[in-house]
Amino acid sequence: MPYATIASGTRLYYERIGFGSPLLLIMGTGLDHSVWDTQVEAYRDEFECIVFDNAGTGRSGRPDQRLTVKSMAADTIGLLEALGIERAHVSGVSLGSCIAQEVTLTRPDMVASLQLHGTWARTAGYAGRKFRAQIRLIEMLGMRDFYEVNVLWFITPEFFDAHPDKVEAQIDSIVANAPSRESLIEQYQADIEHYTLDRLPQIMAPTLVTIGSWDVAVPPMYGREVAEAIPGAEFVPVNPGGHLHNVENPNEFNRVTLDFLRRVRNAAQ
Repeated sequence: MPYATIASGTRLYYERIGFGSPLLLIMGTGLDHSVWDTQVEAYRDEFECIVFDNAGTGRSGRPDQRLTVKSMAADTIGLLEALGIERAHVSGVSLGSCIAQEVTLTRPDMVASLQLHGTWARTAGYAGRKFRAQIRLIEMLGMRDFYEVNVLWFITPEFFDAHPDKVEAQIDSIVANAPSRESLIEQYQADIEHYTLDRLPQIMAPTLVTIGSWDVAVPPMYGREVAEAIPGAEFVPVNPGGHLHNVENPNEFNRVTLDFLRRVRNAAQ
């Protein structure tokens, strides 16, 4: 299995799939690379997809220091360097979108385009209270029980009704690949501490922001705020869709994101 040991000493699991310009896909809080599977299938004929498990998640190791957005962004930059990739399209969902923001702000030369899905630049108000509630639930519940509750923030009621077997399978997969309680709490704390709103105007990469029309984990107003702060950013609601709209509505998600990637690629040629 492919691993890269980066400068911090963290051992990251990764996969490279497909052909074309590099496309780095960064997953969200507590989730492993497999949550990108439907996107990889859609992208792989035109882009080389690089998926990986964030530190402390899935098959990757965890560093001695506490996980933060900046530490995971440094890991991500280190992974690209270890793979010899000088420049890539970068896409992140949820916490992965926060990491993608930080990667772009730290190393703009490495980012050909930026996609931020279910994103935010600050956690004042609702989002902060929700993340703190999730930490309390992790502290009180077993991992299976936590995700039985947690899934209610991520998927629309219509999807629950229409696809109960898919919901159950998704919970099973998440629990099977869940990080340790310590790592998961640290990632939620990273969600809370993330703040880039005053720096987002520095981003010059072509940027797409998408939100699920029914996202109660990080409501659409947060993504809209990000899009308004980044010069020239596109803002696209995916309807229907919850927080993980790449999983729930992959056809529309893939259509929107592939259109963006193709336009950026063609403009650069």
